[in-house]
Order: sequence, then structure tokens, then C-alpha cells
Amino acid sequence: MTENLAPSELKKLRNKQRKARRKAEQESAQAREAQVKRDHHHKSRQQGDVEADAPQLDELIPDKLARVEDPLEQAIKFLQPLQTLAKNRIETHLMAFEVYYRKKKVLLMLQSLKRAHKVAPHNPKLHCCLIRFYEVINQNKGSWDPAVKEVVTKETELLFNGKDAKQLNKEYLESNPHSLEAALECSRMMYYLDNKTQSTALNLVTNLDDNKYGDINLQNCVDVMEALRKGDFGSCEAQLEEYIKKCHKRFPFAAAFRPASTTTTPSESNHVSQDQDNCNSN
Repeated sequence: MTENLAPSELKKLRNKQRKARRKAEQESAQAREAQVKRDHHHKSRQQGDVEADAPQLDELIPDKLARVEDPLEQAIKFLQPLQTLAKNRIETHLMAFEVYYRKKKVLLMLQSLKRAHKVAPHNPKLHCCLIRFYEVINQNKGSWDPAVKEVVTKETELLFNGKDAKQLNKEYLESNPHSLEAALECSRMMYYLDNKTQSTALNLVTNLDDNKYGDINLQNCVDVMEALRKGDFGSCEAQLEEYIKKCHKRFPFAAAFRPASTTTTPSESNHVSQDQDNCNSN
């Protein structure tokens, strides 16, 4: 069956099979761990070592804690202390925006953007949030209470300067011509606002010419790859493959860009691990 598949399709199939195996192994290990904890808890109760009101041990299983029924509400519980203790970090306010964006809380989105703008007004990820917020306003203002609409209109004057989303995006890109990080966010928004711009947007982010961008580093290149994979630029399998090849050539030792056909034998893996341990101990 597999001999009739194209090389790219065969690679995808093998990747899916590897992921499925890893997931199955992880779930099996978690199930075994949970069973051991339940057995230990049951045995302890029989021996009278556990208080009657002690919490059940299966409540502390990491997988169960990670799969809560109300993830956004739980995220807010983590977010609120950060807004007090890490209010000078823009990541706090960008995270707040993402939570409230998903909850469709327009005034809290606005509050997060104002706080982020105060900390780092020219941050590329903030620019991305501003464009998305502009579209939230554009698509929903007709259904808002007049008081909410008035507040949002007044408070966004400083953020938007009377310009629409496409103007804001174009000007930000033009003011940061040598930044790959800025190009990524602008290109995302370019496609978000108009999917007919896919080709232009992809050309901007997959260009690894040093003469164009001065911040071509491993992290920024990984961010571009993840954006391509997530579908931020629509369907672009061929461009993604070509981009990974470029990055592998530029960062030959980066695992993120390692070709799918490249595998590491157990002996090689142990050797790398031992070398790293030796380095860490020095």
C-alpha cells in the first residue's frame, strides 16, 4: 500500500504513525502511574494511614489537571497574579489579551492592549493583537451597548490614530523593514485581512536573505515554521517544505529543521546525552 504513495505523502504518514505511537506510549504510562497511585491510596486507607478527609490521589494526576472543563477560567486564575506581580512585562498583557479575545470580553481586551502599549508600544506581537482587535470592533460594534461603543471608540483613538487595519499593517511593515519578527506578524495579519495576499505574505516570511533581515536567528525561524504549519498563511505545504530545507542548511544542527528521513540511533542518542552530561558537569 505504501509503495504507491508519493515521497511527501509517505513522509506525512510516517510522521503521523510516530506521533500516534508516542501518544499511545504516553497514555499507557500515565494510566500505569494512575493505577499505582490508586492502589497505594487504597492500601494506605486500609491500613489507616490516610485521614478521612484527605483528597483522592487521582485528583493530582497531571493529565487530568491539564484537561480541565473550563480552561479559560483556569487561565484567568493564573493570569490575575501575573497582572499584579509582572505588570511590567509585555508578555503578561499579551497573554491577557489572548484569553479575553477567546472569551469575547471587549473591554478587558482593550484594557490589556492599553497596558501592553504602555510597556512596549512597538512590539510586533502587540501589533498583531491591535489588528485583530480592530477587526473585532469592525465586526461587532453594531451589537454593542452604546456606552461600550463610546468607551471603545474613545480609548482606541491613540492606538489606531484614525487608520484602518490595512493602513496600520502597511505602515508597521514599512517602519520595520529589517525585522523578520515584525515581518512575521505583519504577514500573518496581511493574510488574515485578505487571503488573496498569500503569495506576498509567504515571500516576506520565507526570505532568509541577510541583506533584508538583521534578526534571522533560530527562534525567529522556528516561529515562522510554526506559523506556516498552523495554517496562519493558509495551505502552503510546498512552501513549508522548501522553508525547512533553507533553515536546515542555515542551522544544520537544529533538531527543529532536521529532515524527516534523518533518524538517530539509540547509541547516537546515548552518546549525545553523555556528552551533554559531561559538559554540564564541567
